[in-house]
Amino acid sequence: MQNIFIMNKVRVILLSSLLAVVFLFSCKTDTRSPENTVRVRQASSIKTLNPFLYRSTYESAVFELIYQFLTNFHPVTLQISPQLVKSMPAVQDIQNGEFTGGQSFTFEILPEAVWDDGKPVSSYDYAFTLKALFNPTMPTQRFRAYLNNIRDIQVDAENPKKFTVFTNNKYFLSEAAIGNFVVLPEHVFDPEGLMKDFTLKDLTDPEKAATVGADPKLQQFTDAFTSPKFARETVSGSGPYKLVEWVDDQRVVLARKENWWGTKYSEQNPLLAAYPDTIIFVPIADQTAAFTAVKDGSVDVASELDSKQFVELRETDFVKENFNFFTPPTYIFFLTSLNNRNPKLSDKRVRRALAHCVDMDAVIRDLYDGLAERQIGPFFPDKPYYDQTLKPIQMNLDSARHLLEAAGWKDSNNDGVVDKVIDGKRMELKLQYLYNPNSNYDSDFTMLFKNNAQKAGILIDRIPLESTVMAERLRNGDYEVAGRGARGLPVPDDPAQLWHTNSAQPGGSNYPRFGNAASDALIESIASASDEATRNKLYLEFQQLLYDEQPVIFQLCPAGKIVIHNRFDPVVNRMGVALAHLKLKQ
Repeated sequence: MQNIFIMNKVRVILLSSLLAVVFLFSCKTDTRSPENTVRVRQASSIKTLNPFLYRSTYESAVFELIYQFLTNFHPVTLQISPQLVKSMPAVQDIQNGEFTGGQSFTFEILPEAVWDDGKPVSSYDYAFTLKALFNPTMPTQRFRAYLNNIRDIQVDAENPKKFTVFTNNKYFLSEAAIGNFVVLPEHVFDPEGLMKDFTLKDLTDPEKAATVGADPKLQQFTDAFTSPKFARETVSGSGPYKLVEWVDDQRVVLARKENWWGTKYSEQNPLLAAYPDTIIFVPIADQTAAFTAVKDGSVDVASELDSKQFVELRETDFVKENFNFFTPPTYIFFLTSLNNRNPKLSDKRVRRALAHCVDMDAVIRDLYDGLAERQIGPFFPDKPYYDQTLKPIQMNLDSARHLLEAAGWKDSNNDGVVDKVIDGKRMELKLQYLYNPNSNYDSDFTMLFKNNAQKAGILIDRIPLESTVMAERLRNGDYEVAGRGARGLPVPDDPAQLWHTNSAQPGGSNYPRFGNAASDALIESIASASDEATRNKLYLEFQQLLYDEQPVIFQLCPAGKIVIHNRFDPVVNRMGVALAHLKLKQ
């Protein structure tokens, strides 16, 4: 599971959402887009377009049209494929020398690839990007989780577009990970050359990194890189689109570059195709406002729609005549995160009791109109290592009560809420549940959960919270219970980012703060497994471990609820809508 998370949804409050929609659209008598302009509803505003500081998929949806990867997911096959490079890397096992037991990966960047100012995209830009990621003062821990076996890079002496990356061991995701982060222009992001004197080798070696980490230039670079300048003022990549306007909570406008270098490759490489002239991202957090925007044609693309409203839209004449509907399976799942380090939730019997307080089959039927499937664990059912023997946790309030009693929670004062003495103090099992008030599903789910839990003697206090605030609290472990989501990718899973204790610290992505030596060892064994069969067995063990420990309550995997104006031929896959591939029908 990647960092690849939707867990941090940036939302605006209902009033400001409605005002934004009114401001944008009410003054227009004709809401139709110019023919080759695409207006995209997003369920949140964005805060940054810095590719290493983003926290939501809404932000990555924008910056991935501006910046590029060495390799990326093919929009049709979802296979890792070349984007900035001529081909997938030449991979060799290292048989001798400093990195014996590791591998080398040799890439060559396309000769035409240039930055906005015409400077060529070179190996030195990629090397700089790696050094920035490994700068110990940078908040890039979540990226390094997949790159920790990288040790050095060598640029070809004869060809500045060709380079080789060296690892110190074999890692099953190395080929995918080494190419699947955006490449930044060194001369733009480090104009003072603060990183030039540091070698990648020094930054990737833990002992040397501890020494060079004290150099003030590293912190100076980080201070500049994380400043507002590189969040929105300086947004410059090698991709097909440029940022032309950003009005907070109203719109972000991208325009296709004239004479973009990648156009010559667009027919042979879909990852270099870009058809819309303009793409306008419109934040509409409120579901009813989004529903209205589709009904009156104010947007051309909308996803993450409320299930009941999506069903209603399919029966609305104007929408039926002008839009196509898509419900693809997704690489997204929802869960209830439980802070395992909270003394009230540290016992797995309490966590399992909470899991018995929700009827997910009824939730899917009644709250999601059947447009979802149950999620049993951290992996998706289409993965070959998905454990089909694990049974869904069923709602059973009697089981919940028995588990609570076995864990020492009893209603000693007959007030309807179970209690227990913890550290010499009697505590009632009262839990704050953080949720997104702009999501009808989150609102309904938390109310249902609260009502059921109360019958088992657990008091749930629903706390509506603006998502940036909630995301910060999750990252810092400052919560008890919270609703969130996670996103997977069409590659084998590495559980380290979400479940290893290295990520269970402030700023890390192990929000449940789950893990111990045994779970860490299992995660590390998955990463180092020598063959797929061995790794698949370890995946099964890991799924069983999570099932037994119940660190979170897995909810459901939603179908995509997507509407797209029918003047476009779309490309829709499990990862969503390929916006650059929305091509006007002839």
